[in-house]
Amino acid sequence: MNRSFETMRLNYIYLLILLLSSSCVKELPFNEEDSSIPVVNCVLKNDSIQTLTLTRSIKLSEAYIFKEIKDAEIYLLIGDSLVGNFAYASYKNWQLKYVPIPNTEYQLMVKLGNGTELTATTTMPKNLIIYPNFAEDRFPSKNYFQCNAELPCWVSILSSDHVLLYDARPVYGDGFIEEIGTDHPNVDRFNSDGNLVSSIPSADTPSFLFYIRIEADSTINNSSNIPFKLQASYGEHSFVCFRTASLEYDKYLKTSFQKIWMRLDDSDPIIWFDETEVFSNINNGVGIFAAYSDRFYNYNDDGDPAFEK
Repeated sequence: MNRSFETMRLNYIYLLILLLSSSCVKELPFNEEDSSIPVVNCVLKNDSIQTLTLTRSIKLSEAYIFKEIKDAEIYLLIGDSLVGNFAYASYKNWQLKYVPIPNTEYQLMVKLGNGTELTATTTMPKNLIIYPNFAEDRFPSKNYFQCNAELPCWVSILSSDHVLLYDARPVYGDGFIEEIGTDHPNVDRFNSDGNLVSSIPSADTPSFLFYIRIEADSTINNSSNIPFKLQASYGEHSFVCFRTASLEYDKYLKTSFQKIWMRLDDSDPIIWFDETEVFSNINNGVGIFAAYSDRFYNYNDDGDPAFEK
């Protein structure tokens, strides 16, 4: 490759930040004469506040790619029953105070001032049963058992500068550990990047960039649980996050990463023919309506477990 590996890393991190901010990165099929397209992004999570962004694409010749839509009514429903209305909070951002119910299908309905209706559905997942095996932990490994796998799971590890209490969750300033590894037999290797031993001499697992995706497997149950380990350069205070993904969120996140992965090296001609599209399920618009549920295990002092949240 013509670019240095470090430059590729910086570009990857920059694009990852855009992805994690829930921006819509779908390439829109329009030209300068096309009408603008409404863009909705809403990912339900196991928290008390749900957020949504609502924007409109504009002509490529204008100054900005997206502008906010304020003339709208936004509903969250279970079947025909209204859960609540999203309220405008700030530029392009809307909020709803609500904790989603696991294993429940939700419908999003956005009614624009011009009469256009945008709709989508998703199901709020229930956390998979994954629990730690602290007795086997030795740097750089933390050990777990997985007891079910009805849905895909995305794993990430974050480091913090603060002692983590039992109810701690990541905050601004806590950072993703870039290279993480696992020996899980159902790991998806789409974002694998060599072996972790190149950066951690005592490691013995493949290396993955930022996330580990564990595929769904209906054969896993309490009587056939899977032991596995996660390896990383854990700091004094670390979060291990297991994110159970709805099918929509799983497709959105993976296709977003695949799009980024394809463009890491702009000297490779393959990107000229890249037709990868980021998954979207918004009817009459683009964007994503999906859901995930996070479970955190918190560690202090390079291996001392705090309490699960």
